[in-house]
Order: sequence, then structure tokens, then C-alpha cells
Amino acid sequence: MTVRLVLAALFVTGPALAATPSPVVEGETIATPELVAAACAEGKVTYYTAQRDADERQIVQKFQQAFPCIQVSVISAVTGRLYERLQTESQAGKTQADLTIITDEALTQRMIDAKMLRPWTPPQAAMFAANAKQQGWWYGASGALMYMIYNTQSLTAAEAPKSWADLLDAKWKGNVSMAAVTTGGTSWVQFDFMKQSMPATYLPALAAQESKIFSTYAAVVQSVARGETTVGITDSLDDYPLRVGQGAPIQPVYPSEGIPFVNYPMMLLAGAPHPNAAELFGNWYLSKAAQTELVRLRGVYSFRPDVAPAPGNPPLSGMKLWNPGHDTVLRDHDSLVTDVVAIFGRR
Repeated sequence: MTVRLVLAALFVTGPALAATPSPVVEGETIATPELVAAACAEGKVTYYTAQRDADERQIVQKFQQAFPCIQVSVISAVTGRLYERLQTESQAGKTQADLTIITDEALTQRMIDAKMLRPWTPPQAAMFAANAKQQGWWYGASGALMYMIYNTQSLTAAEAPKSWADLLDAKWKGNVSMAAVTTGGTSWVQFDFMKQSMPATYLPALAAQESKIFSTYAAVVQSVARGETTVGITDSLDDYPLRVGQGAPIQPVYPSEGIPFVNYPMMLLAGAPHPNAAELFGNWYLSKAAQTELVRLRGVYSFRPDVAPAPGNPPLSGMKLWNPGHDTVLRDHDSLVTDVVAIFGRR
């Protein structure tokens, strides 16, 4: 009887005595002990992301190694679809996600205005430049370049286009791929750059090249890697895993006129079922440990000054970067989509 009582006591008290994970990750404090304890008590976080599903699942594994008390569910889709899902859930009062990353600053502002987000100031907030955050609401979880890639089995470096203007050469007609402007904020910034930085005739002339339009940049990269199109316009986020990770026959071009640089805002959702786990996961995602893993795995650029570029990627310091800024995105978002759809068609 005594043995049974002792075993029962061990069974009851054992889990309660389990150590709470440390709020310090590789020397960086990302939370208070109280937040970690509350997050572990919730035990789950649901993460909606516009980033590549396979990459995010590998990154999540690193979080769960540090915080095994929390299970992360990943839902991945392009920004437009994620926004519609988030909006539907919010309007129904049935928010399922705890936090999200999308690629569109204008849609992010709409979420703020619609009270779909909750305030958030992570410990690392001061490290993020003004154009990589909206203080108290969202922070750039990563950034990507917009550039051209070409198939190295079809073209030599000398034959490949060197500038955005080169894409108008007749030899590229029907042989260039890109994503639709409605894909998300990444494609929006690309087209805004073309509208603002190139001659007024540029977009109609590019449309006349009969480019192949895809719904994702991953499809663009695959098209060029397989040689279905010789040249593609894509982001470094989708190019890097195939180029460096898988050795695909593609090579980036850094156009002389400028290189669009895109923010990927991360934010916490109002009405989230696991608010503490969401905050802990978000804080971790912005930590040096997580950002270093993101850069290594995905080839993105971190907005943290203490995280170096991925192997095979040049530093940002040597590039002519371009970003429209928050105000321009919010002011021109809808009108640009309308203009580009009118020129290229909704494909």
C-alpha cells in the first residue's frame, strides 16, 4: 500500500516538477520566466505564414528543441489567401491563428485598422530600423531581394540580361517568367519599382514580351531551373534554396538600375487562442539564433545588424537597394494593382 502511494505521488507531482525552459536562447534573453511559464501552460501555437512550408517546419523544429513544452502548427499559403482566411476568421469571431507573417505592408495596415492585431514590442525591437517595423505592431521577420535569374545551361553570363531594361530585348519574348501583382507584397514592390524607376513605357513593353505569369515565385524559379523559361523575375527567398541548397542551374542578376528589397512583417493576432505562446514564438523568431537559422536555410536577409548574409549571397552594403516606404505602399497599393492588372491581365 505504501509503495502504491509513493508511486501515485510521483506520478502526480512529476510533471509539475518538470523544469520550465530558460528564457535565454544562446545568450540572448527573449522573454521573462513568467511568459515562458504561461506559454508552456498553453502548450501550443498556430502559425500562419506566407513563407515556404518546408522551410518553416525546419525552423519550427529549432524552436521546439528550445521549448519542447510548446507544439507549433504551421499553415502556409500565399499572402492573398492568408489575408482572406485571417479576415474571415476575425469577422466570425473565431480566430484560429496566434501569429502570422505576410508579405504585404498595406494588408498589414488594414489588419491594424480592423483591430485584427494586438500590440507587440519584442525585446529586440530597438535593433530594427524604422523601415523594417511599425513600432508596437509588426517587425520585419526577414527581407528579400527582387532580381532576375537565368538558366545557366541555356545562357552564359555574357548572354544573360544585365539590367531591367534588357528584358525588353526581342530575344526574350515569350521566355521570361514572373509572378502576378496580386500574389502578395513581394510582387507589388517589384511592379512599383518598375513603375517608379523605369520609363512610363516600360510596363506595357514588358507585357508585350508575352511573359509567363505564375501565382507564386516558387513556380517561377522551377520554370527557370527546368529550362521552361530562360529568365525569371523572382525573390531571393525562393531562388536560394534551389540555387545553393539543391544546386539548380540558375544564377541571379543584380540589375544596375536598382534592386527592390521587401519586408516580411510578423505580427500577433487579436483574439488568439494562445497569446503567450504566440509572443514567445515571435520573440524567438526575431532572436539572433532564429534569424541566423533563417538566413542559413532560406537565404533571406535579416534586419538584425548582427546576422551576416547566407553563404553565396553578397552583403547588402554593395547593392543599390530600393524600397517604396510605408507611406507609398499604403497610398498607392490598390491603384498600382489596378494599373498592372489592366496592363498584364489577371493571370
